[in-house]
Order: sequence, then structure tokens, then C-alpha cells
Amino acid sequence: MRQKLQLKGDISLSQSAIQRRNSNQRQKSPIQGRRLFQSHVIQTPLSQQYGQTQQQLQQSQQQQFIQGRSHSQSNVVFNEEVPQKWPIIQLPFLKNTEPTIFFQYPPVCEDKRPLVNARPMTEEEIKKYQLTCKVLGSAPYKCVLTSFDWAGFKRIDEDDEDEDWNVQWGIGNKTTLRNMNRYQKINHFPGCWNMGRKDLLWINLSKFKRKYPKEYNFIPNTYLLQYDYDRFIMAQESAQKDTLWIKKPCADSRGRGITMVSKKSKVKKDKNFLIMDYIYNPHLINGLKYDLRVYVLISCFDPLRVYMYKDGLVRFATQKYSTNSKDLTKRYIHLTNFAVNKLSPNFVKNQNTQKDDEGSKWSHHAYRKKLDELGIDSRELFNRIKDVVLKTCIATEPFMLDSNAKSQEHRNGYFELYGFDVLIDENLKPWVLEVNVSPSLNSSSPLDKKIKTSLISDVLHLVGVPLWDKNNQKISSPPKYNQRNIKEIPNINTSNCLNKLSQNDFNMLIHTVEEVKRRGKNFSCVFPNPKTIHQYMDLFEFPRYNNKLIERFYQDRCNWLSRFN
Repeated sequence: MRQKLQLKGDISLSQSAIQRRNSNQRQKSPIQGRRLFQSHVIQTPLSQQYGQTQQQLQQSQQQQFIQGRSHSQSNVVFNEEVPQKWPIIQLPFLKNTEPTIFFQYPPVCEDKRPLVNARPMTEEEIKKYQLTCKVLGSAPYKCVLTSFDWAGFKRIDEDDEDEDWNVQWGIGNKTTLRNMNRYQKINHFPGCWNMGRKDLLWINLSKFKRKYPKEYNFIPNTYLLQYDYDRFIMAQESAQKDTLWIKKPCADSRGRGITMVSKKSKVKKDKNFLIMDYIYNPHLINGLKYDLRVYVLISCFDPLRVYMYKDGLVRFATQKYSTNSKDLTKRYIHLTNFAVNKLSPNFVKNQNTQKDDEGSKWSHHAYRKKLDELGIDSRELFNRIKDVVLKTCIATEPFMLDSNAKSQEHRNGYFELYGFDVLIDENLKPWVLEVNVSPSLNSSSPLDKKIKTSLISDVLHLVGVPLWDKNNQKISSPPKYNQRNIKEIPNINTSNCLNKLSQNDFNMLIHTVEEVKRRGKNFSCVFPNPKTIHQYMDLFEFPRYNNKLIERFYQDRCNWLSRFN
């Protein structure tokens, strides 16, 4: 079955392209002399794609309106080869919504993203939309540049005054944040350091820890030397002789300035440092201490949308673990930071992506396999990690919203990739040690390149970079904001949702659904997750209208969006 595809507004196939499609002719691409099938778009019935009977198909459409397939249309599968680095449009899964840019996996990823609900741009569209990115910094990460390059983006020079970029990678100034429009994306939230600085993270989490001591027992007790110096000295004097702590700078990375502290250590009052209780009983593999670098994407804070990457890095210390007082100064025993251990004579570099369980840095895939071999339920462990990740995000949410522009126009303009450092103890309890803004994306091995390039491509694909005709500078405004009453949400259902909900409400729900559908196989949706959303709603300091509306959307088990569309 062939179907004429038309995007929202004037984003459509040209008449000549439609004629070529109908005549099943190929058109030569000017890129690398390769051929581009601009019009071979095939719509495959769901029953044929998934081998389902009609009855099974009807049941799956009712049960999987959000997680699997579109409620309103069949998946469109593009079967033909697309030239390398040719821009592709990701068509929306729901009607009356904006298309976004499809991010192909570069070859280093050793994977291929399925061309589902996607089609190549026409040459006219490539000229019209002029995909551009601005990557800040004198030495940008190669995996970032590669991901943009393979999606058909051109890089604008950092000093270029042209502000008509689609995506900016790097912390922007206040002027940039103030002047960006609804079609642009920036990979940092204003106030991102509320989670990314060790001292601010502790301040935010400790507030929730006092309120919910059982729920927030996953971060070691911490002393900010600027405020808690006397309290630490008292704790040090009354502690047992073999007690250990770890001293860290509040705003540094890569293991710089980290030292071990014992009962006999002399500690000075320094506002730039904190001291954290040391976890004595880490889980060991081959006698070595390790931690997990967990990648967490937050695409929005109102509503809160959190995703956790299914792969990441396991970073090992390079000397056998010991708490002997003679070994306190040996950083290769106690610290798992890659920047520290790569200088160790015992460091082993991974040289093969197919052998990701060798060397001093593993993948999460290899780690899960090792846990299963040890008789440990890796799935349960990672569910616990998701739990502490989400609780961390909830604790920092009020502070982030205070720092963010609260206008509807910019709600979806920011996204943030955080690097959580998680330690697993011998009881298989995860501890959040710190959260990193701009986690290192340097690639020191083929394994690094594969994981990090795949990660960035998946991040950019998920957040959804909308098409924007820069030659037509008229920016469509979002629907007018209407006053909302959170108390009315429990009474909303399928029959009255059209009357109860505003255009902004529907846009928010649609954006949430589309994002979940774009997440692919490598991201798991931590929040809002239909199965667990109700478990976390009471932890929020303030009930948010958008969060509660999404919860009600899932509870009703009917697809309001089919009525809106």
C-alpha cells in the first residue's frame, strides 16, 4: 500500500517527487554520487509487521496506545537505502504534530536506527531548512560533532553572530537563553548546577532526607566544611579509630583534590570542600572496587521527564581493595575515576568493542552479564538504580524550576544529559556519590567511542529537533496560556477531555507521547512511567499540574489524544 505523505504546514513532498514515486523511478543524489530513493515510502499494516491476528491487533492497540504503536495510524517503514549524512525527517506518530530530525547512527556505533515513520528530505527541503548546530568550546567532543554530521547538520563557528542555529551544545549565556525561539534546543537547563555541584546536590537531597529518611537513604552523610566544620570535628573526635571519610572539592571533577580522611587526619575549614562518609563495603569484582557511570537524560522539568540510558560505563580501581590504614593514601585503591586510574601501571585499556568485559573499563552490558553469572538479579539492581535516580531528580526539581524560564514557549527548549556516579555496596544497594553536568564524552578506547556516540545520537533523536524554515523568520507562537485548576484533574475523562483541557494541555500530552515513542531501544522512561508514576507523586514538594495531568491520562486508560486528533 502506498500513501501520500504530507507533513504539517508547507513541509511536503514536491509534486515532482510525488510523480517520481508513483512511477517508481530513482533519482540521483548529488551527495557522493549515490542514489536516493526519495519516494519509496511503504506503509505496512500492523498485523503484517508483527504477525498478529485481527483480534490480537485490536487488543494490542487498546493496551499499547502509548508505548508501542500509534493509535491513529500504521507505522510507516522506509525500506530503501539512504545516502550517508543525508538529512532525514522523523514523521510524528500522532496526527497534527510537528516532525523532527532523524539522527542516524554513525558507523562507530555498529548499529542502525530503524527508519520507522521517517523519510529522507528532498533537495528542496535541505536548502529550505538548513540544519545547523553551534558546538561551544575550543576542543569539542568528537562524538557530538560526529552525531550532528551524520544527521546532516552543518556546524556554525562559535564566534559566528548568526543565531539561527537549530541546536546549541554548550552552556549558553543569558542573552542566548533569553533570545532563543521555540524551534531551538540547548543542552543545558538554567540552574543545572543545582544537581551538578556536590554541595548543592547535598543541600537539595538533605532537605528531602530529613522529610523522607527511608526514601532518601541512598546518599552518604555529608559535611559542608563552610557550614558543618564544627559538626564534623565532633563526629571525628567521637568516631572509632578505624573510621574513614572522603574529602572532595565541591565543584571539581576527574578526581582532582580528592583525599582520604581518618580519625587522626587534620582537617581545615575550607568553603570549597566537603567531607562524605566513606562506604566501607563496596561490592567487588575480581577484588577491585568499581562504580557505575549512569547516563540520565532530563528533557523537561515541567512536566518532569526522565530517561535512563541502558548502557554506560563500569570504572574499576586498579589495585585490590583494602581499608588498611597503610593504604589510605593509595588513590588507585579507593578512587574509581578514570582520569585517576589511567595513570596507574595496572590500568588495562579496552581495545575491542566485542570484548567489553576486559580491561579497567567495562560496558553495562558486560556488567549485567557478570552479575548474572554471579547469581545476582541484574534487572532488579538496575530498577533500584532507576529509583534513586528519579528520587534525586524529584529532590532538585523545585530548585530547577525556580531557575528556569517558566514560559510555555521554552518549556521544551532545554535538555540535560547528566552523568550519575553510582556505587554498589556488598548488599547490592546503590549509592549516589555525585552527579555530573557535562559528563566526559572523550573517547579513549573503541568501547568509549561506541557507547558515547550512540548515546549522543540517541539523546538528540529523543529530544526531537523540530524543522524550522529560517528564511521565513515568522515564529509561530504557542497557544495562549490559560489558568488551570489542579483540583479538576481527577474529574477529567475521555468523554469530557475536549471541554476540560486547553490546547496547551493537549500539546504537553502529545509531546510526552511522541518523546516516549522516539526513545528507541536504548533509553528507558523512568518518569512518567505508566506502571510506576503513582508511586512517586507524593514525593514531590509541590504537586504540579502537568505531572498530575499525565498521571490522570494514564489512569483513565483511554486515549484522549484520539479525540483531540
